[in-house]
Amino acid sequence: MKRKNVKKLLCILLTGTMLLTGCGASEAGSAETESVPNASEAGTTAENAADEGSEAASEVSGKGPIAEEKVTYTLACQLSPNWGNPADGEFWQRLEEETNVHIEWVTYLESEADEKFKLLMASGDYPDGFIGALGGSDNDIVTYGSEGIYIPLNDLIDQYCPNFKQRVSEEYPDLMKMITCADGNIYGMPSVLYNPDIYNNTFINKKWLDAVGADVPETTEEFEAVLKKFKEEDPNGNGEADEIPMTFMFSDWGASDHGPYFGSFGYPLSPDYIMIDNKQVKYLGAEESFKKGAEWLGQLYSEGLVDRDIFTQDSSGMAAKVSQGNVGVFSSWDSTDAGDYADDYVALMPLKGPDGEQNALVEGITGFYKGRFMITDKAKNPEILMQWIDRFYENMEVGLNATYGIGPDEEKAWYYDEDNSIVFKKDAELPDAYIRGQQQLPFAPAILGSEVEDFLGNPAKNEINARMKQYTGKFEDGTWERWPSCYMTVEEKEDIATTETDLQDYSKNQLAKWIAGESDVNADWDNYLKELENVGLRHYLEVKQQIFDHYDSAE
Repeated sequence: MKRKNVKKLLCILLTGTMLLTGCGASEAGSAETESVPNASEAGTTAENAADEGSEAASEVSGKGPIAEEKVTYTLACQLSPNWGNPADGEFWQRLEEETNVHIEWVTYLESEADEKFKLLMASGDYPDGFIGALGGSDNDIVTYGSEGIYIPLNDLIDQYCPNFKQRVSEEYPDLMKMITCADGNIYGMPSVLYNPDIYNNTFINKKWLDAVGADVPETTEEFEAVLKKFKEEDPNGNGEADEIPMTFMFSDWGASDHGPYFGSFGYPLSPDYIMIDNKQVKYLGAEESFKKGAEWLGQLYSEGLVDRDIFTQDSSGMAAKVSQGNVGVFSSWDSTDAGDYADDYVALMPLKGPDGEQNALVEGITGFYKGRFMITDKAKNPEILMQWIDRFYENMEVGLNATYGIGPDEEKAWYYDEDNSIVFKKDAELPDAYIRGQQQLPFAPAILGSEVEDFLGNPAKNEINARMKQYTGKFEDGTWERWPSCYMTVEEKEDIATTETDLQDYSKNQLAKWIAGESDVNADWDNYLKELENVGLRHYLEVKQQIFDHYDSAE
């Protein structure tokens, strides 16, 4: 596959990861709820066709028809109110023509989807399969897989999914472990959207640095000195002490804004408060780096170098503040939050701490969804459905057509420019039929690709990621790992779910108090650790270790 940069996709991707938790609920259209056709009747022709050609089907190359005669399956999905029915979509119609597989769509509005799904499963009158963001939560996969309603896909993948197997082996070698349940079975096919190495970055105002005669700081000590200059030496030149030396959002994505600062003292703070160190699960809220980072941030705050709004501001509020050109340091995906002042900022690399620690946090796979296609025990000859879904994984273009927009075509959602780069057209430039969700099924199974620069189309971000990699050595050599997106048993999840929430809430609340100066981390630390134990830290880590060991030992 040729190397391509997808321009203008970043906002689409970030919106997509939150879309099904309440976004996209406009009244531009509506999805109809259909009754489920008799699944056994729908699969009868599939059974006959597969009986005649199963041997040839195992060698399918991803081209041409899957069945000699048209076969029909029922698939259920959920739609946002402004999404079109896949039955009318160009991609799906073309796929039917190519494969001879016809899909009877059962659609539910996302507002009713959870309730309808539960009723459907309880009634026993469920369809041949589920696709997209319906029925694919970890609980659904584990529950209905263990009950035999979702069928194991292991052997079907091995026999009938050459595209998927090739993409995984070349781009995501750990993916099979991530989609395998504790019982050793795979019940759902995944969607992998993109893979940034670093999520949020920190940006510092180079124009202000020049004004105060300072270089880009490289250590925590130099950073503090620069912030003091920003506060005291009027770098914006307006004669007023109105500069904000440093700002961020304390609650953004768990710890994406302030977490990187902790890397100067050991472990960078991950949003899930978990790190794997030499195969041992660590709760970061109990580590010395957490204490030292809290102490340092609290010192900066006490000196008036940190914005007082960090605990309350949201992304729009912070962006409005930064775009006024009155902030020295801020954290975000890229520097565009600064608006007209974006060119004044440069990326700040991880700071070297007092003990020489200088670590960046690797995000791993972002935009990853484990259960995006499940086949039920109602489906006759599921190998036909597996060959059909394998077409989704053929290459990036097919993945984009299935999940984001129809192309390549200058009159449709995306096209190649003269540099062979992918250009995504804005919704305002498109006919209604080609706006995202009208021709595709967002969150359908797909692998868009493993290299971030192939998809984000943001050269500045790519350059920052490349520079940041020199500080990710402990991830590169396998010393550190992020918590994998793996399945756990129902019992394991029930055992630690409440404890996990309680631990993180307690640590975050205490961290906020320590930064704000409402309490002293050094005076509190021993009692804080005792309270973590009272909440259940020891047992929590034992269970997490058990889950990780099982995942890590899988082939």
